Amino acid sequence: MPSELRAELRAPLPREATDAEAAYQQFLKLIQPYTVGNVHPGFMGWVHGGGTPIGILAEMLAASLNANLGGRDHAPIEVERQVIRWSAEMLGLPPESGGILVTGTSIANLAGILVARTAALGSDVRKRGLSGKPLRAYTSAAVHGCVPRALDMAGVGTDALRRIPCDANHRMNIQALAEAITRDRNNGDQPFVVVGTAGTVGTGAVDDLRALADLCAREKIWFHVDAAFGALGMLAPSLRPLLAGIERADSVA
Repeated sequence: MPSELRAELRAPLPREATDAEAAYQQFLKLIQPYTVGNVHPGFMGWVHGGGTPIGILAEMLAASLNANLGGRDHAPIEVERQVIRWSAEMLGLPPESGGILVTGTSIANLAGILVARTAALGSDVRKRGLSGKPLRAYTSAAVHGCVPRALDMAGVGTDALRRIPCDANHRMNIQALAEAITRDRNNGDQPFVVVGTAGTVGTGAVDDLRALADLCAREKIWFHVDAAFGALGMLAPSLRPLLAGIERADSVA
C-alpha cells in the first residue's frame, strides 16, 4: 500500500457525517486493492482463504441479525449448537460433546488451554488462580505461535511450555515427549496438557494423534488438538486416516 494512501487512512476523527457512497469509494480506493492477496483458489500459502460469494451472503444475513449468543432464547443459538453437533460428528467425537464458535483457532486454542487448566486444578482455579502450581504443557516444535500466547493469557506462563523435537516427518517425537513428561514429574511439576497438531502451518504435518491419545490416557493428561488446518480432512476419505486418533481428543480447535 503506497505511503500516501496509508496517510489518508490516518486522518483525524471525522467531525461531520459521511454518506455511504463516499465511504464505499474510500473502500474501493484504500482497502480493496491492498488486501492480503490470497483470493485465488490456487493460493495455498495460509490457512485462511479469500471471501466467497456464498460467504458474502451469509455475512450479510448474520450482520442483519447482529445476534448475541450469550443468552436468551432465539434461533441463532440453535444454529451454533447445530454446527457444534455437526463438527463433533465430523471428527468422530461423542454426540454429547459441547463447544462454542469463536473468531478463529487462536481463540479456540486459548479456550482449550483454559479447560485443560481447570481439569488439572479444579474449578477453584478460576477464582484463586494457579497459586504457584508448576504446570507444564507439551507441543511439537512446529506448534503455531498462538499456543504459547494462550499459556501466557491463561496465567500459566510461556516458560511452562515444553517444545518437543519433531521426527523426520515433522511430527512430534513421541519418545521425546514421554521422556519430558517423566522428567517434569520427577522434578515435582504437574503436566497438564499435550497439544497435538493436525496440520502444521509450516509443512501441513499431522502429529501421530493415536499415539498421543494413548500416551495422554496412560499419563492422565488432557489431550488437546489444534486442527485449524487439517480438521476438514475428516470429510475426505483419502485424508481421514491421517487424522486417526483425533476422535479421542479431550478438546479440538
